Amino acid sequence: MVFKQLLQKLKGEKNEVEYPNRFLKFYHTNKGRLLKERKSTYLDKKKQGVCVRCGNKALEGIVFCEYHQQKQIGYNKKARIK
Repeated sequence: MVFKQLLQKLKGEKNEVEYPNRFLKFYHTNKGRLLKERKSTYLDKKKQGVCVRCGNKALEGIVFCEYHQQKQIGYNKKARIK
């Protein structure tokens, strides 16, 4: 990817997108790395038996603690109504 950008710079091609703020620009330029980090963190917490949202002990066979499991049930009910 870096090589492709360097080649475009040498050719004089401009493939820059305007972003409304620097945070969105950072997100879009580092999207692959950020998603990979989030996924690895999620999988590590799941393997350790820790809630993926808060870090408390998770229920067996579920990635959430008791509190977040109840919240998730509520979210799912609300989503099914729509």
